[in-house]
Amino acid sequence: MRSSIESVKRHLECLAAAAFVVIIATAQQEVPMLRYEPPPNFSRSAITPPEDYSSNEFNASLQVYPFRSISGEIEQMFRKTLLREWIDPRYQETNVAGQPEFRRTTVRDAQMVLSARFAENIAGIPRQHLRMLILAGGAAAIVDASANNMSTWQRALPALNTFAASLRVEAQTAVPAIAEGPGPTGDAVAGLYMGTKPKYVVNLNRPVGYGSWVTTLHFYIFSADGRVYRAYDQLSVPRGDVSRFNFDAAQRADPVNSGRYTLTSNQLRILMGDKPPETITTPAPKENRVVIDTVVYLRQ
Repeated sequence: MRSSIESVKRHLECLAAAAFVVIIATAQQEVPMLRYEPPPNFSRSAITPPEDYSSNEFNASLQVYPFRSISGEIEQMFRKTLLREWIDPRYQETNVAGQPEFRRTTVRDAQMVLSARFAENIAGIPRQHLRMLILAGGAAAIVDASANNMSTWQRALPALNTFAASLRVEAQTAVPAIAEGPGPTGDAVAGLYMGTKPKYVVNLNRPVGYGSWVTTLHFYIFSADGRVYRAYDQLSVPRGDVSRFNFDAAQRADPVNSGRYTLTSNQLRILMGDKPPETITTPAPKENRVVIDTVVYLRQ
């Protein structure tokens, strides 16, 4: 009898453990995603990550860094270092003037949001910064805005406030692992897709820092086995055969614009670049067209 009771206890413990594993596995299938409407009159750079926006009217910019897993006392780390190491080297502050001003704020469906307002001393001119730490589901995202001086910051505020009001956290199915592919549906997606989008072109006839945005061709190429690459201007596909495109060479030469894709529930999910990767979720291609970041791409 005693043996029978012990056997039942062990069986129940195994069932409980199995249920716990299922719960964990189910939770791991979803990751938080930061959604928003881009700030008005700002243009998005093709260089990612982060998702990078620059004002079309004055010297102000905004970067959105995707959620990443966290450990330790992330709030204390933010208060101590502003998580500067998470910031792209192009936008890292070098000389913070005075103490940052920290405030609690809100973003829809986020667990906690902490903002830091601070100035960076650049040759005696205080460059203005606002950085937000957004926590959800055991992960953290960063939003970082800056302007070259207080006057410019005041001009940028209406657009930045509009952007901030649109911020929200959504739970999404985990992005595809780099080894995953689309399966049999890849044959239906494979091809070269062409669209048009803005590209920043440096003006070599003027001093450093001068340039302009021009609208030019932009391409995505998808393989049948789940690989993807994107490029501006012209993307050569030998004899129009996607299977002949050298994705390995593209990966070595341009890893930021190389990645993998998969199809899940009629959605195209792209994992592009690394450290951290850029993730793109959009409706699956239909009738030889796909929309990525509001740009319509047509299959060639």
